Amino acid sequence: MLSLATVFFGAVTSGQEPEVLALEAEPHHHLALKNEYVKVYQVQVAPGDAVKLHRHDTDAISLSLSESLVTVHSPGKPDVQQKLTNGQIRLQARGLVHSTSVDGDTTFRNVTVELLMPQTGERNGCAQVIASQPLNCADAGQGVAGSAGHADQMQFESEQTSVILVRLQPHSRVGLSDLGNAELIIALDAGIVQAGGNGAEKPLNVGNFAWVAIGETARLFKNESDREARLVYFVLKQKAKQ
Repeated sequence: MLSLATVFFGAVTSGQEPEVLALEAEPHHHLALKNEYVKVYQVQVAPGDAVKLHRHDTDAISLSLSESLVTVHSPGKPDVQQKLTNGQIRLQARGLVHSTSVDGDTTFRNVTVELLMPQTGERNGCAQVIASQPLNCADAGQGVAGSAGHADQMQFESEQTSVILVRLQPHSRVGLSDLGNAELIIALDAGIVQAGGNGAEKPLNVGNFAWVAIGETARLFKNESDREARLVYFVLKQKAKQ
């Protein structure tokens, strides 16, 4: 029987170096959006399967869409088992090389957002996005304009990016707009409907997203369910002209 080391890192017994894939080449990461600011991947891995060994060439924000028990394997380091919660937000830093096996009987689902601009001054807000750093919740502002019926909390901040959790109450709505910057909005829960500038409405299923380019009309998001629904709101500051 093959050992876990052989399964996840390649032919270790023969002395060969394991193959490290680029994130785009990892078969469980499905590219859903690519532009000058981000690459957005939708990820789904069945129990007993594993994300293959890959590298992160830029900082990435991972949004968990399930309760999952996983084991993270990094070359030269001990394996680490983690229990991921639904809605958990984590930073996967530039240079990280790892694979992830899915334990138990729950499918692993997430959305991974690669931040293509180099990030500086990264810090946590009110969530442990960067595992090695303390929270800065007292200093994390609201950062989102909207009507009553929602609560907004900064999760992560850098000089280039803000990541904000928006909790939308049942049958309420919020308008999200940050003039002069690009925006990415990802649904963590069911029941959210997006209304565009032309009046058309579009349901956002769990893990679906909306992209708002600089200069586009602000988007309205409605929670049509009887439960709280969460959005993760990325504000991506305008790239400096060369």
